Amino acid sequence: MRHPLIAALTVPTVIVIILGVQGLIMGVLEIVSGFRGGGFGSFFLGAINLLIALLLLSSPIAAALAVPIVFGVLLLIEGVGLIFLAFRLRNRRAENLASPA
Repeated sequence: MRHPLIAALTVPTVIVIILGVQGLIMGVLEIVSGFRGGGFGSFFLGAINLLIALLLLSSPIAAALAVPIVFGVLLLIEGVGLIFLAFRLRNRRAENLASPA
């Protein structure tokens, strides 16, 4: 790829297509596992996997452009959650150290 802008769009698109195919395979296998006794959770996660894979494959270029934004938002939410968890754990540890054993 001689032009960097073409590579900047082609590589993420190929990665999204690979993730979409992988999601299809995993979704079908989880749905089959759900029918074979894996439970409702396995079936439900397989259906979600299948839907996300179809969304990725329906418009790979748009998905490649949206993936960094979605991951950024998810990581921000995770970071805020981890901060709250750290404060909760710190308070519990202080309570455990303060109580007589």
